[in-house]
Amino acid sequence: MRAAISALEHQERLLLSEIGERRAFTVDGSRDVADWSASNLGITRRTANDQIRLAENLADLPRLAEAAARGAVSREQAAPAAELARDAGTDTGWAAQAAHLPAGVLSRHAAERRRPSSADHRAARAARHFRAWPEGLEVRFRGSLPSDDGARLLAAIERAMPPRHVREASDPTDPSLTPDQRRVDGLLALAKATLAADADPDRATIVGVFELAAVCDDDPAATAELADGQPLATETARRLLCDSRFQVVVQDRHGVTVGVGTTTRVVSPTMRRALLRRDGGCRFGGCTSTRFLEAHHIVPWPSPTTMGNLALICWHHHHAVHEGGWRLHGDPNGALQATTHTGGHTVTSHPRDHLPASVAKSPDHSPGVAARPHDHSVGKNHERARAADHPPDGVDQESLLFAADTG
Repeated sequence: MRAAISALEHQERLLLSEIGERRAFTVDGSRDVADWSASNLGITRRTANDQIRLAENLADLPRLAEAAARGAVSREQAAPAAELARDAGTDTGWAAQAAHLPAGVLSRHAAERRRPSSADHRAARAARHFRAWPEGLEVRFRGSLPSDDGARLLAAIERAMPPRHVREASDPTDPSLTPDQRRVDGLLALAKATLAADADPDRATIVGVFELAAVCDDDPAATAELADGQPLATETARRLLCDSRFQVVVQDRHGVTVGVGTTTRVVSPTMRRALLRRDGGCRFGGCTSTRFLEAHHIVPWPSPTTMGNLALICWHHHHAVHEGGWRLHGDPNGALQATTHTGGHTVTSHPRDHLPASVAKSPDHSPGVAARPHDHSVGKNHERARAADHPPDGVDQESLLFAADTG
């Protein structure tokens, strides 16, 4: 069966090569063989071009071509074998060996024998590209870059990837994050770190327009969307409003803007420092992350933005709490626990300096352990945050212009 499939693939290569030589693809208006293949054979341009290139290489290697025609050598074996044979100046030996070597081994041998020139590197750099486009609720992208730059990017992504043991909290039935999910999270972590370090906050933001009824009243007719019109789920809008800058835009019933307020931060830098001092890391039970933390409102915004209603949780678990069906319950200054509607729950989390009850009963905490002096500056930070750094209650404007600081 394998030999028959390989033989048919070789015949397909010869057919595509002949169609290109005769320019038969112009009969139905195709611009080249790759276009003709995509519409008539259901294969991609890249596959078609690879097949044609292999057919051209095998034209000068009769023994290897004969082995491919018999099906003794598959397409995956023939391509690196042809490269090795051309480098050696003869296909006598490789025609016999290719049939008995795995495609991966042949590809490694071919890669080791290549001698890229500076012109090859310049060509790879000139061919670099990146394209992104929205598709439903996803953003898809495709691109390429030179191998040395690619290695640098992959190394940075791997450094920023969450640990292997992190579970997908948005789906309790999923045992853990897949490698692909961890790579995506690593790439997003790099983006967040870059934007957080940007000195121009107006450039380092994403902008959205939310109707207050969408995030406060669950009104199905109210809208929440990004500036380019991409719709957002209500819970996603609430997550973004937890720890962002926002500007109130008053509109009339026809959607015409009649007033714009000043830009305000939901959680001020002062309050964020106080939260970091208190929580130390993610307050989602069992999580040990201390990076890429976001402030979460226990009671959703526009409830008061105070220390008693805020907890720091990592980017991953902030998604889980809003879009993944988890909820945080309790007192951020004391015990917090995350639960799901299915009955799942995490271990209880406490502030960083929390002491077990058995230890806290003793005035001296425990034998041989000095008591920690009270940090009055933290208390002052808390009071300043309560007094001046939360949005006004009772906001009743029709819509909200939102700018998410991704730091």
